[in-house]
Amino acid sequence: MPVEDSFGDNPGDNFEGDFEDGFAQALRGAAALAPETALFGLAAGAERRGQRRRSRRRAAVAGVAAVAVLAVGGVGVFVDAGPGTVLSGAAAADPAVQPMTSEEAVDVVAGLLPPGTLQTVTAETPGVPGPANNKHSTFGVLRYDDGQGASLLSYSVERGAQGPEAAAVCMDGFTMPQDSCERTTGPDGSVLVVDKLRDSNFPGKREWRATRATPDGTVIRVIEYNGEPATPTRETPPLDSGQLAAMVTSPTWGRIVAALPAHPKAPKPDRSPVNTPAPAETTPAPAELLATLTKLLPPGAQASDADEQHTALTVTFEGRTSKISVYAEPAGPRGQRDKKDAEEGLTTPLEVHEKLSDGTLLVLNRFGNGKTAVDPLLHWIAKVYYPDGRNILLNEWNGDFGYDYRPGQPALSVEQLKVVITAPDWRR
Repeated sequence: MPVEDSFGDNPGDNFEGDFEDGFAQALRGAAALAPETALFGLAAGAERRGQRRRSRRRAAVAGVAAVAVLAVGGVGVFVDAGPGTVLSGAAAADPAVQPMTSEEAVDVVAGLLPPGTLQTVTAETPGVPGPANNKHSTFGVLRYDDGQGASLLSYSVERGAQGPEAAAVCMDGFTMPQDSCERTTGPDGSVLVVDKLRDSNFPGKREWRATRATPDGTVIRVIEYNGEPATPTRETPPLDSGQLAAMVTSPTWGRIVAALPAHPKAPKPDRSPVNTPAPAETTPAPAELLATLTKLLPPGAQASDADEQHTALTVTFEGRTSKISVYAEPAGPRGQRDKKDAEEGLTTPLEVHEKLSDGTLLVLNRFGNGKTAVDPLLHWIAKVYYPDGRNILLNEWNGDFGYDYRPGQPALSVEQLKVVITAPDWRR
C-alpha cells in the first residue's frame, strides 16, 4: 500500500490545497485497510479541496501516512451523511441562492448519465457546509451500473476563487501513471480537462476524470472508476471521453451552481493576469537547486536527466542508479513551525535527529512502504531545518518516476546524503 507514491516534489503556493491533495491520495492508497466505498468517500472529499495544485512535497507523507491509517477507522463520519442529511453550520441566508436538497442534486447528476441503475453512497446538501466546512462547494459519491458492472462515480461543484487556468489542469504524469490528458480552452475562456489515470499499486485500476472551469470561478468535476477504487471489475470506466466531456459541460449543472453562494473572492471579469505583478522569488529556481546538488555529489557520481519541473535528477554512482529530488522552503514562520514540529514529533524506526552547533536540525531517515515500514527500504531522505525557517530536503529512491519505488541499494547512502545536505552551499 504505497501511500508515498502520489506526492510531488515541487512546492506550490497554496499549502492547504497541496496538503489536502496529498492527503486524499494517501487515503486512497490506504484502500486495502478498509471497506472501499467508505474510504473512497473520505478520500474524495479531501481531494476535491486540493485539486488545484500538485501535492507540496513527497516528505509530507510522514504525517499523511499516519493520518490515513487513523482515518480508516473513522471513515463513517463522512459517509454516513446520506441524502437529505442536514449538516451543522448552515449557510447564511442569501437571496441569490436557490435552495436545493441533496436528493435534488443527485437527480440532476442522474439526468446526465446514460440509462442504468444508480445508488447514492453519500451526497451533500448544496449550500450547507459539509465535512470540508465550505458552503461554496458540494459533493457526492454514487454507484452507477450501466449494465456492464457497477462503478463508483463522484461529482463536485464549486463556486471558487480561482480562474480556469489554475482550476482545470492535467494531473502530473510524473507522480501518477497517466494514459492521456486532453485540455481545451473554449471561446468563453472556460477550460475543459479530460484526464485518464492508472494506478501503480493496482495495475488494472482506471480513474478517469473530467473538469470544467469557467472564468467566474465555477468548477465542475466528475471522477469515475472501473469498479471500486481498489478493485477493478471491468476494463474501463462506464463513460468514455466524449460522454465525460458532454456531462461536465452540460448547462444543467447551473441548477446546482445556483444553490451555492458565490465566493467572495471569485474572479472578476475585468481581472487581467497580464497586469498582475509577479510575486517576488523567495526560493532558488529549480535549475539553481539542481546545479547545487550536482556540484555537491561525491567524486565519480554522474548526474543526468535533470527535470526542472520536479526538481529531480538521475544519479549514478559505483554502478547504482537512483533519482534524487530537491525541495527548498524559504525562511519564515511556517518553516520555523515545521522545525519545531520535527523537534517535538515522534520519530520513525530508522529516523535520526542531530542538532548542529548553529541550531540547525538535521534529519536522516530511511523507510519503506509507509513511514514505519523498514523491509524493504524504498526511501532515503536527508533534511535540514535552519533556525530562520529555511529548510532543504533531499529525497532519494530507485525508479524512473515519482510513483515508481523499487528496493535495492540507492546510488548514495544516507551518510552521503548527509554530507551533501550539510554543505554550506545551500545557505543563501
